[in-house]
Amino acid sequence: MTETRGATTTGVVTSAARAGKPAPDVMRQSRYNVVVERDDRTWIHNGLSGQVVAMDSAVWSGVLAFLEGDDSQPPPADTLRDLTLARMLVDDDADELGVLERRYRAGTTDRSSFALTIVTSLGCNFDCPYCFEDKPAAILDRETEQLLLEVLDAQLGTIERFHVTWYGGEPLLARDRIDSLSEAFLARTTAADVEYSARIITNGYLLTPDVARRLRALDVSTAQVTLDGPPEAHNRMRPLRSGRGTFDVILDNVVACADLLPISIRVNLDASNAEEYLGLLDLLVERGLAGRVRVYPGQVVAYPDQAGAPSETYRPHCFTLPEFAEVEREFLAAAYERRLAEPSLPKPIATPCTAVRTNELVVGARGELYKCYDSVGNPHEVIGHLRSWRDPNDRVLKWLRYDPFADEGCRSCIALPTCMGGCPHNQMTFPGDAKCSTFRLTHRRQVEEYAAAAEARGTPGTRTQLPIVAVG
Repeated sequence: MTETRGATTTGVVTSAARAGKPAPDVMRQSRYNVVVERDDRTWIHNGLSGQVVAMDSAVWSGVLAFLEGDDSQPPPADTLRDLTLARMLVDDDADELGVLERRYRAGTTDRSSFALTIVTSLGCNFDCPYCFEDKPAAILDRETEQLLLEVLDAQLGTIERFHVTWYGGEPLLARDRIDSLSEAFLARTTAADVEYSARIITNGYLLTPDVARRLRALDVSTAQVTLDGPPEAHNRMRPLRSGRGTFDVILDNVVACADLLPISIRVNLDASNAEEYLGLLDLLVERGLAGRVRVYPGQVVAYPDQAGAPSETYRPHCFTLPEFAEVEREFLAAAYERRLAEPSLPKPIATPCTAVRTNELVVGARGELYKCYDSVGNPHEVIGHLRSWRDPNDRVLKWLRYDPFADEGCRSCIALPTCMGGCPHNQMTFPGDAKCSTFRLTHRRQVEEYAAAAEARGTPGTRTQLPIVAVG
């Protein structure tokens, strides 16, 4: 297998143009192409468009020759058209970085959408050693509930979409607040003809079938649950505050709820449990969850000198980005094999997260405001309060000024269209590759794996996460 990445060679000028005829075509490969060859097929992923093209290698060789100036046997017009529409071929003077920067600026300032991450319970029933939060017993009160509705009312006249993430602590410790707020949100958005959506991030211990049915009725479309390995590993990493294990209850809940509410299972991986995840995947298959849930790995990052962060004694367990990138590929290969994940490639995005988007807020249980999930519970990161939500303090500026296009590493990175600078929190905490997505390191391997999975199905035109255009 070979790879070509984002060629920036001089584009081709056709013989017609050299002869002085009108409408010359000057083209080159996109800088965001990842090209891999498998036998007689060439697969191309373009980060800017998020599309994948599969074509005969002979046809692709003809395209490359054409780009180098050999137009004695030009490729078929429809091949050039498809590659151009997929942004894999661009004008020689195309400013792809400028396209991304405009996309980013528009995304950060977009006010047609409004989003809130709402911490209904800052406290948690678990005592995970790697948790970044302090866990005081704080439940979202009625005053905060009313303030949330007032904030939404102020937005309804100008927005088209409103999205809520229920978060904690453990959000289901305050189910009544989720119920009452969801009903109010639905009534208001319906009356204003504003699209409403919601999801929940929960430890899963309280996610019974009755709860799942109620959440679905309240337009909660997905739930993220965490299982950090088979019982012994999980119970070590995610015990109750009493010290008792939680694995059996969570797994029983997932089995019972998987067809009531779409569930994704996050598996946090570090050096203490990375050798044990196969046991978890096999248990999920044994319990009939293959094809019913999506499983994916998460990286545990220990933040130095941050209030509420894991202790110094936990930090040595955490993987570096290159270490996690390798474990991630092995994990996903095992999950694909067991029908617990679908082959996918990262999609292009406008912004990395809520932290950099002007019209999004993280709301603590006491009505305090943050810009980042990872700041919840840290008093040094509070940017204001719901009572004066239009007038945050100066702490908000570091988030809104986050600019991946001022970072030469980001500007030159193949992964930029799909990560847009990655995690601002990690970059501000300890600059380096902790902010980065693994696609920066494993883009070739990811495209190869995606191509192999499509070929195994025997239908390169099959729709998966990304459209595949079969050319030639």
